[in-house]
Amino acid sequence: MGWERYVEITIDGLTYRFAEAAYYSADGLWVAVDGQYARVGVGDHLCRCISPSLNFIEPRGPGTEVRQGEDMGRFDLVTIDVPILSPLSGVIQEINDELISNLWLLDSDPYGEGWLALVSLTDFAADRERLLHAQGYLDVLREAAKSSMLMIDE
Repeated sequence: MGWERYVEITIDGLTYRFAEAAYYSADGLWVAVDGQYARVGVGDHLCRCISPSLNFIEPRGPGTEVRQGEDMGRFDLVTIDVPILSPLSGVIQEINDELISNLWLLDSDPYGEGWLALVSLTDFAADRERLLHAQGYLDVLREAAKSSMLMIDE
């Protein structure tokens, strides 16, 4: 992706990085818009939460219409299946097959080679209203950490 700037937050001694130019869903997916297309990926915090118990990722295939907040696939974890809720509306154009066969890309390069899907956008102006900029997503994590009594290093 070639992200130039990141914002960071440290919670309980772990530092999480978020690409400053991306948008984020409240549940931790990132969105990088390029014209009428957007790449969707798993943000650093969500990645670290699911990767220790992730068996596989099962995204919906190309040609599937998705709507913001609705199912676009699932993470199969050791004990539970977790739906992947689409951060935007559109049609899935491409799935990152490299990620599906090499889950370590989530840990090694979540904002680059670890992207999940390429989606053609249908109404990004409306979708953007429910997305957060990197700093807004950090604020969500900060509040969640405070309510869980976790240590935040500022």
